[in-house]
Amino acid sequence: MPAFKFLRRLCVCLLLSCVSVSWGQGEIPYFYTLNTQNGLGDNRIQQLMQLSDGRMVAVTPTTVDIYNGHSFDGIVVDNDAWMSLPAYGGATHLFADAGARLWIKQNGRLYCFDLRTMRQVVEEWDYSDFFIDERGNRYFLRDSLLIREALGDSIVLPRDAGNLQDLICYGKETLLFFSSGTVIAYLPDGSIDFRSQAYDEETAWKYDATSLVVLGRDSRLYQVRCGDGGAILLSFDINRREWKQMLSSDRFLHTLTLTPTGILYLTTPEGYLRIDPDTGEREEFRDLHLPDGSVLSTGVNTVCLDREGGIWLGTYDNGLLYTSPKSGLFDTQPIDIEVHPILTTIYLNGQPLHVGAEYDGRRLLDVTPPYIGEITLKHNQNSLAFQFSTMNYVRPRSTCYRYRLLGGEGEWHTFSADSLGRMVDDSGILYLPFVALSPGEYTLEVMASTNPDHWNYDDVRRIRLTVEHPWWQTPAAYSVYALLLIVIVLVSFRIYRYILQRRSREAMLLLRIQNLVEQVNRNEHSEAAVVLNEPDVQDEEYVSEPSAQEKEFMARATQLVEQHLASPQYSVKQLAADLCMERTGLYKKLTLMMQQSPVAFIRSIRLHRAAEMLKRGDMSITEVSERSGFYSVSYFSKCFQKEFGCKPSEYTGTAS
Repeated sequence: MPAFKFLRRLCVCLLLSCVSVSWGQGEIPYFYTLNTQNGLGDNRIQQLMQLSDGRMVAVTPTTVDIYNGHSFDGIVVDNDAWMSLPAYGGATHLFADAGARLWIKQNGRLYCFDLRTMRQVVEEWDYSDFFIDERGNRYFLRDSLLIREALGDSIVLPRDAGNLQDLICYGKETLLFFSSGTVIAYLPDGSIDFRSQAYDEETAWKYDATSLVVLGRDSRLYQVRCGDGGAILLSFDINRREWKQMLSSDRFLHTLTLTPTGILYLTTPEGYLRIDPDTGEREEFRDLHLPDGSVLSTGVNTVCLDREGGIWLGTYDNGLLYTSPKSGLFDTQPIDIEVHPILTTIYLNGQPLHVGAEYDGRRLLDVTPPYIGEITLKHNQNSLAFQFSTMNYVRPRSTCYRYRLLGGEGEWHTFSADSLGRMVDDSGILYLPFVALSPGEYTLEVMASTNPDHWNYDDVRRIRLTVEHPWWQTPAAYSVYALLLIVIVLVSFRIYRYILQRRSREAMLLLRIQNLVEQVNRNEHSEAAVVLNEPDVQDEEYVSEPSAQEKEFMARATQLVEQHLASPQYSVKQLAADLCMERTGLYKKLTLMMQQSPVAFIRSIRLHRAAEMLKRGDMSITEVSERSGFYSVSYFSKCFQKEFGCKPSEYTGTAS
């Protein structure tokens, strides 16, 4: 809050609190003002209401303003966005339903505002009138059919009772009030419990325009009726079914409210009335006294009693007026006012969050802070703060808060304006910061009280808070890490195994070359054929010694290949035919004996003979390739390198 606003508010509170205020007969109450200078959208107040969370709603011709204890949030009224109510001809009537929607009836029109998003809305509509009871249940009137949304049924209204103007709930019954002065009590099954008439038919025309009803104590209700004949204040004993006229006036009476002690307040164009229904005493206030000693003479359009015991007046052109019977700032006795923590603002990195705005590519708030139940943040959005207020106007500096963060420390912490750290200012505003929260789930719980020794654990404001893990710490990322680790281990094992096998093959290759050279010198072809064998399986499995028949078969096969060494067309099929065998039989026998296919057998003999030619050094690589039966030098080089682990040109130097 800017410094000048804070000082201005503090001065007003000090002026108000220095005056002892009481509600005894003949004593003068003092009011302080809230107007456009304090953030109110318009000074012309049409209707007032307190929401279930304690905030005050003020309806003006141009705005709907909601006061949260230290500032106003306003909705500009679009006068073209309304729904038709042909059966309603009264002045401003304000309702709030259980779905956080505000409904305003004004002389044939119905306006709707969503308090969760602070937007005006228009619905498809074909009803002639609309009502909401004190429990937030909605009723729709279509011609003479009243639809009860909560019960899921409808009842047919009697045509001889006139127009339906108001309704309230009493126990299980729904009491309907008609323009003729008739009240009819309907049971949940739609049947009529009783019907009563406030006055005779000759009087009904005087007060048939508007009706306003409040429920009092001891089964009594109070009704203000207005019409061409003026206004009348009635009381009705529901159990005895008895009406009583309390006041008749030729002036227009606006709204009324009832205090917990049973005192009625009724507004008039000149001021307001204070009436004691038990004694019949009444007092009229036309001059409104302010804490600075000035007197305000103005008409009062509406009155509202808040749960903290204060009285709110809405004036024609002077904004809001507030007074309370509680004691002032310098009273040493503790006050005991029922207050509720109201979440007013959420800050991210020092900046307030706004409904519908995107932060780092994500919309964080879809509803206004008072209706926030949970909020989800990215891992880098983990420094935030919450601002709370209460509707404690009597002595705001006495407001205390308790909070705890489940999922964090989990302990209750108590703060007031006298606590270190100044988390609660002199206006009773709590600023609650959290810096660098670790990823995880938390629940913030906040309570408010005017007595630090008494807390209402049934009235706790809870906000679920989730700080997401960075993507590299998510379960999906850990699954990828595990999969990559498995792949790395398998690949590493395969590479290690390949290296071992490669080294083993190289050692075996050198041994075979040495044996081949020796056997070639001795011209022992059959034994060389055995030496030429290179198994495809692991080296440790190649340990068997060939029999005499196998040596003879291998010598014959080797001899046939060598006879056709320079012929590239000499294939497995021709070798099988020369050995008088089927191709499949040759494949099985060579695979069993040599652990290699016939193709690999022929290629191995060609390559080893090529190695002998290269070793002599009297032929080029091209000539060796042709004489050993290869189609091209490149293919020969590829096969040679695979067989011996080096290129033909390198083998010449190695062999020497």
